Amino acid sequence: MSGTAPAPPADDATPVGAAVDPASATAELARTGPAIRRGVPLTAPFAWLRAGIADTRRAPVASLAIGGICFVVSWLLVGAMIWFEYAMLVLPLTAGFMFAAPLLAVGLYEGSRRVEAGEAPGLDATAAAFRRNTFGIAFMGTLLMMFLYGWLRVATMLFALFFGLEAPPLEHVLSRAFLSPDTIIYGAVGTIIGAVLASLVFGASAVSLPMLVDRRVDAVTAAATSMRAVTANPMTAALWAFLIVAITFTASLPGFLGLIVAVPVVGHATWHAYRDLVVRVEEA
Repeated sequence: MSGTAPAPPADDATPVGAAVDPASATAELARTGPAIRRGVPLTAPFAWLRAGIADTRRAPVASLAIGGICFVVSWLLVGAMIWFEYAMLVLPLTAGFMFAAPLLAVGLYEGSRRVEAGEAPGLDATAAAFRRNTFGIAFMGTLLMMFLYGWLRVATMLFALFFGLEAPPLEHVLSRAFLSPDTIIYGAVGTIIGAVLASLVFGASAVSLPMLVDRRVDAVTAAATSMRAVTANPMTAALWAFLIVAITFTASLPGFLGLIVAVPVVGHATWHAYRDLVVRVEEA
């Protein structure tokens, strides 16, 4: 009689993933995707913006058209919130713009790719980019929209928690949301939650969509590579995120009019950030 213990039955009720080593899984995720560059200088984001301005000038019609679409969509969303008496969501929608902006800029990434290759950007850049990697871009876009939806739900619940379930009229939004005694706590909690969500979105989308436009990779690989690139260059990435927020906020002040220029400049600049942070195929 053998002393070897019998093997467990095939239908053993061991939980799925119980044998996965967290350390090994984390290490595997860290190796996912192409190589990234470390030590990207703190001055790089300013160079990316200059390159973004240059690309906008090289393709003004296609670039400003996308900026114009963002301007129109912004006002349509604001109009819808006011029409349905949810004016309290106008500011959360504005703050959540960065959740959707990377997807809206797909055509700008393709435009910069074409300029870099010596090709004409063209008005068909967005459609061409989606055709090249339809599933990857669509999947990443879905994730970003889920983050935006989650943020809006959180913003709605926070407002209800501090100011009640009944949405106030537009003329009372400012007085109730910004001049009430609860403003400091409300603003602090909303800022903390928003910052956490925004950090996650920025980490996953900083260079993922430009990579999906440039290479036929899946969305998970692109998001993991983006996160690695951000964490490998934390100070540079933090400055880049700050500049994006500052530019977007400033552009939104004059009735979203500044988005017509800001979106293409930042979008093109993001392509150059991708080029600096991720090693090219030919260099690997």
